[in-house]
Amino acid sequence: MNFSVIVPFYNEQNNISIFHNEIHRALSEINKKHKFELIYVDDGSTDNTLKELLKLKKGKINLRLIVHKINHSQSNAIQSGINESKFENLIFLDGDLQNDPADIKKLINHYIKKKSDMVIGWRKKRKDNILRSISSIIANKIVTFLTNSRVHDNGCALKILKKKLLTNINLWGDFHRLIAARLAELGANIQEIEVNHRYRRNGHSKYGFSRIFNVLIDIIFIKLFYNYKNKPLYVFGNFGLISFFISFVSLMYMIYLKIFLNQSFITTPLPLLSSISFLIGLVFLSIGTITNLLEKISSNFKNDKTYYIINK
Repeated sequence: MNFSVIVPFYNEQNNISIFHNEIHRALSEINKKHKFELIYVDDGSTDNTLKELLKLKKGKINLRLIVHKINHSQSNAIQSGINESKFENLIFLDGDLQNDPADIKKLINHYIKKKSDMVIGWRKKRKDNILRSISSIIANKIVTFLTNSRVHDNGCALKILKKKLLTNINLWGDFHRLIAARLAELGANIQEIEVNHRYRRNGHSKYGFSRIFNVLIDIIFIKLFYNYKNKPLYVFGNFGLISFFISFVSLMYMIYLKIFLNQSFITTPLPLLSSISFLIGLVFLSIGTITNLLEKISSNFKNDKTYYIINK
């Protein structure tokens, strides 16, 4: 089988050389059975990450560097790697040395044996501080509760999957953490396997307790848009129609009070309810229309690259 190994970096200057040696050692052990390409993505680092990447010597495994002109996000960095990948199977892992490249062999064997669509690592014995561990537990509980994902560690960066599964999925923000959840919603065969997790040697984590809120926002997006069979216009349009219906019913009831019961509706909250419901309906329709326009604009510019490629 052929695998594109995609590794995002952001301000990891002291980890690059060590990581590169480790992953070469890991892939060399299984390179006879499978073919690999390495894709390193510098997500607009502000330290010497790019200089360290350029120092890397060409090895037996083909290496390409993707350089973002500015920092976007880890998900965007992975998406850039996917866009430039040549093979039909993808492997993701972080470049901060907390993921162990030696686990790739174990994941590949499980991936092939179980004929899975995706195999994701489970950092059962995490080597993070208390804040990161707690935030991860909460985030995973939220994902499990709100989606069809049943894996223990949705946020594990180390994973293998079929490239074709991501054809209609664009990664942005922190969406890389919800790949398993998204694919579970589509009925994919997802397996998980326990992997090694290591203490961070150099640098510091780019994530904290705020990941919980990011996960919530991304899940809401999945539920509203990705799981909806139609366009965003119809999602917000339905809310708009409900608001218009409430406004109409309130108006009809005011007319009924005035004509048939000879009661004044001025002293009731009905005029306010009718007006506010009508305005909310207009807002929902406007949001749906604007979102639809933005989606079309985005699709027109989806091939515009915000990065450049260096072949080693």
